[in-house]
Amino acid sequence: MEYVTLNNRVKMPKLSLGTFRLQPKDAEESVYSALTNGYRLIDTANAYMNERAVGRGIKKSGVPREEIFLESKLWPTVYEKESAVDEMLERLGVDYVDLLLLHQPAGNYLDGYKTMEKAVKEGKVKSIGLSNFESDRLEEVLKASKIKPTVIQVEAHPYYPQNELRERIKKDNILYPGLVSARTW
Repeated sequence: MEYVTLNNRVKMPKLSLGTFRLQPKDAEESVYSALTNGYRLIDTANAYMNERAVGRGIKKSGVPREEIFLESKLWPTVYEKESAVDEMLERLGVDYVDLLLLHQPAGNYLDGYKTMEKAVKEGKVKSIGLSNFESDRLEEVLKASKIKPTVIQVEAHPYYPQNELRERIKKDNILYPGLVSARTW
């Protein structure tokens, strides 16, 4: 397995299974199959409505939790909810996630980011980042943050390569995974 090292020195696998649009039964089986076949990064979100199934797939696989890089995202409707991270962990059936992203630059995303920073300090989250954030909203988060994002996940493809964004985030050493779409690594 190949890894990249994030700006907080956490190692993240390059190959992942995304669970967007997977129904719970399919998500559970896909996660189980991926993990038992060598995948180590699982990407989900509470908006996908399959976090419980992802957690069941992880447990069913028998792969030790510390060998799995688990990523999830918070939806804007829970950015201000103090229990959002704990509820996500409960749905996934884990004590921590390796990467947590704000899913959209909507709602009170600055409070959402503070919630994620607090979760890092409490050991519930190892790394934090952003999904679908660009230009002014990205700058606003960077200015307000105490912990810099490790990853920015955005739509990118040959017709929309995100060159300006990639140049901008270099100075903060924020990983830009070079996505084919906004929902897969």
